[in-house]
Amino acid sequence: MSENQQPNPEATSERNDDKDAIDAIKELSPKLFARMTRRLPLRTFLAELERLDRAVFYRHFKGYRPQKIDAAHLERVLKKEIFEIGNGLLAQLVIYNWDEAEYKLYGELQKAVKAINEDVEAIEKITDEEGNGILDPLEALFDKRDVCIATIINGVRVTPEYRKTRFADVN
Repeated sequence: MSENQQPNPEATSERNDDKDAIDAIKELSPKLFARMTRRLPLRTFLAELERLDRAVFYRHFKGYRPQKIDAAHLERVLKKEIFEIGNGLLAQLVIYNWDEAEYKLYGELQKAVKAINEDVEAIEKITDEEGNGILDPLEALFDKRDVCIATIINGVRVTPEYRKTRFADVN
């Protein structure tokens, strides 16, 4: 890069978002990754994938009818593209579609985190007590595995130790 060129902040932000999405999905245990994959709304996901990342769509799904794509095939594709190739756009699309499919859980999680600070991006750390205040009501309403997935992929800023202890029985 020459002296006159400045890095494009939007491109840097996109790369960071891609990396964050990949890192979040990598944090999921294999069981939770499989659960997340199986709960994606397939038709919506494939339509958005075709529009946003045609190469991946044509490489793995072109010519398939959606009802013929099984969960194991989708899981293999996502593992290859996200973990091996590092496709951050696909990782973000998976997170977005899972949050949309689990909109009630995502909405409740968002509301609980916003109770700490309306600007959720400004939250640097959530204490264990605050974490209990967020997660206890969610676990009463939703499957604990889904709460764990939502906490990880949406970057709820609890400590890794707290998350490991809290979700030890679902990993």
